[in-house]
Amino acid sequence: MVGPMPRLLPARSSTMKSEHTQVSPEFLASVQPIILVGGKSRRFGRDKLREPWGSEGRVLVQFPIKTLRAVFGYRVKLVGECDPALAPLADGVIPDLHPGTGPIGGIVSALGQWAGSVFVLAGDMPGFRAAEVSGLLVEAEIHPNAHAVWACTDRLHPCAGVYTQLALPALQTRLSSGNRSLLTALDPITVCQVRVSSEAAANVNRAADSHPVGEDIL
Repeated sequence: MVGPMPRLLPARSSTMKSEHTQVSPEFLASVQPIILVGGKSRRFGRDKLREPWGSEGRVLVQFPIKTLRAVFGYRVKLVGECDPALAPLADGVIPDLHPGTGPIGGIVSALGQWAGSVFVLAGDMPGFRAAEVSGLLVEAEIHPNAHAVWACTDRLHPCAGVYTQLALPALQTRLSSGNRSLLTALDPITVCQVRVSSEAAANVNRAADSHPVGEDIL
């Protein structure tokens, strides 16, 4: 287990009031939203991103897509090897140039194919909300020298947050070393944290975590 890491700033709640509470249109336009979809779903036992979820016949991955669309509009892209049937559910695909390397490969691929920052959300995080996305973006705009802004609960969640172009060299170095861990890829002093609810940050890892079909959480 990775222990607590030093922070650039104390963790800020996504609902904490401050003078800067909204993201500027210019900053929002500079960020590409992506959904990481390259996981193998080994613990789940089948492709969890295609698992029926909630109401209206939707599947799991449509929930994080909908959340990002609520903030960014219809420009949410998938990154990672996934079932071809999932591609039409989003607004495009960014090719994963480092298949089989986990989230770090997808993030490096996205940063390499987009001139600005990327907002990353794992495809198995259906509880994340637009308010949490906005809170992370506000923190990123306030701190332009941060390499990343991650969601946190009692631990860090590097698959939910903003990565800037400043993070790319360190991520590339980590990837080429063969170590795929995101948690230790960046110097902790360059990472901001924004506190989110445990429900928002929860991953669906096992079939037992499944949300009953017919009950919508959005």
